[in-house]
Amino acid sequence: MLPVWLFAAYLLVTYALHERSRIGQEALWTARQVSLVVEGELSNLKTVLDGLSRSPALANGDLLAFGAEARRLVQGTDEVITLRNLDGRQLASTGPELASDIPLMTPLTVDEREQLKLAGILVGNVFAGHRANEYRVAVTAQVSGFSGEPLFLSVSVPTERIRLAMLPAVPQGWTVGVGDREGKYVARSKMHDQVAGRPGLPEYVDKVVGRSGTFQSQNFEGSRLLAGYYRSPYSGWFYTANIPLSQVQAPLWWSFAQIGGIGLSALLFSLALAYFVGRRFTKATADLVGRADALGSGRAVEPILTSVAEFDTIGQAMITAEHAIAERTRELETVLETVPAAVWFTYDPQARQVIRNRFAAELMGLSPPPHRPFGKPDLVIDTLAYKNGQTISREDRPLSRAMRGEETTNEEFAYTLPSGAQRYLLSSARPIRSSEGSVVGAVQISLDISDRKRGEEQRQLLVNELNHRVKNTLAVVQAIAAQTMRNASSLAQAGQALSSRLVSLAEAHDILTRENWSGADLSALIAAAVEPHASLDRFDLSGEQVWLPPNIALSFALALHELTTNAIKYGSLSNATGSIAINWKLQEAGGDRVLELDWREKGGPPVTPGKTGFGTQLLQRVFERKNAGGVKITYDRAGLHCAFRVNLSEER
Repeated sequence: MLPVWLFAAYLLVTYALHERSRIGQEALWTARQVSLVVEGELSNLKTVLDGLSRSPALANGDLLAFGAEARRLVQGTDEVITLRNLDGRQLASTGPELASDIPLMTPLTVDEREQLKLAGILVGNVFAGHRANEYRVAVTAQVSGFSGEPLFLSVSVPTERIRLAMLPAVPQGWTVGVGDREGKYVARSKMHDQVAGRPGLPEYVDKVVGRSGTFQSQNFEGSRLLAGYYRSPYSGWFYTANIPLSQVQAPLWWSFAQIGGIGLSALLFSLALAYFVGRRFTKATADLVGRADALGSGRAVEPILTSVAEFDTIGQAMITAEHAIAERTRELETVLETVPAAVWFTYDPQARQVIRNRFAAELMGLSPPPHRPFGKPDLVIDTLAYKNGQTISREDRPLSRAMRGEETTNEEFAYTLPSGAQRYLLSSARPIRSSEGSVVGAVQISLDISDRKRGEEQRQLLVNELNHRVKNTLAVVQAIAAQTMRNASSLAQAGQALSSRLVSLAEAHDILTRENWSGADLSALIAAAVEPHASLDRFDLSGEQVWLPPNIALSFALALHELTTNAIKYGSLSNATGSIAINWKLQEAGGDRVLELDWREKGGPPVTPGKTGFGTQLLQRVFERKNAGGVKITYDRAGLHCAFRVNLSEER
């Protein structure tokens, strides 16, 4: 039957080519006929312009009279007459667009002026009218004004008028369109309101080349068309006549159906023979397909039982390949389960179903379930991710971006797990592509850098704290040195006083260092400040346990040092009978912790106020702070009395 089918196919192809050629000629003839009808309508508009160009009012320069004459001429029609000068300025118009200030319109281009000069008439492109969803076309002629200057006289009509004019020339079943020189629709026999003024399909308009011809293309509805076109030398517009290819090919498909029926009968007969003759081959083929599917799915490949030797050989090759693939898979699983990095795979476009290794599960606070072996996808857990302090959505994370074809390298993320724990990961991700280059999956590898990040934060915190402490200490040393030099009577005295004060400051530093600079106990601080200068037996200490912040502890160490040295020089410690009572207590005042400490000397020589020295200045500057209460020094005859009032809450 093959020679019969080939001969029938030859006849059908010859018939189809002849029919297509005949319908193509009919399309050309239809486009030409429509062009004659439309060009006749345009000629009628030119006649209107010719009559107006001879108007006496125009020759005399009376634009108002000319405008009135033009309005009478187009009264009751949809025509609009416009008169412009070379610059495009509108001089007269019968349409609503003529305003009191006579707006400017777009001047004619050089090509349009040249065409107007050669042909005496210019058929313009489609443009938007004054009304909504209205498109118009204009015919323009050059006329002479009152002083002989060239003017442009135009008459425009809606594109609907062009459509109504061409409809009688459109055969049944055909679609005819008219396009301007820019490829925009002027009119269309169908769907005129939807396409008028719009550009034609580029693949359609680009095929309108030369004066006339035929081509195949798609229309706005997506149907294939056979089109004939003609471009008018008068207007520059092109006219197309279209007919669906389905109508052209209908007779051919009917012939194909007839031959197909005959062929189907022969095919059924052949299938019956194939069923009986090739039964063994089809069964063996089905067995091979099942084993190939098992090989691709990772299942065990069973031996094939067939009398066809070639198929048996292929089955044995599949079994060998299955063993090799299983061995390589076990090796890969061992590597992925051993490598100290978290690995995620996904073949889900949304990156919700993932395959994770043991380290990835542990990193997210999960335990790999014993019933889910490696390679089986699992639903990703919900975590909060941050990058540079900003919340990162799941779509912007490395694995999701890799599914979109992006590659990421060494990006740091902070994750907050459902348990509340926070981890820092250094992640890289790559897309998995097919042999054609399309993305079929993605892989992400992450290292847990939580300990490193916390260490970096701790080191930075310690460096900042050290900088702060060093700056404060240097400021105190600078103030001590400046005040000591200013109040000293000699260099030797200054050196001795400065050394003594620095030793007191160092002892306070030692106390704070032992406590990791968290603060100091007040009683221990008092003992450290006075013991190098006098015996504690001459001091009466009483008060509750008070913990001083670091800055206040340093200030008290310096203050107690100054009070002790002054007592040795001038006060109760300058003889063998004097003593000093130091009392303190904590009070709550408006939610603040306020320390009140009294230094009271007795048994020494009478005290008289003298020159304000460094010690007095230090006490006043250090403890006279906002809301602290400050320090009050009283020179009683029984001995010096110094009262401190310090707000400890301000130093938290």
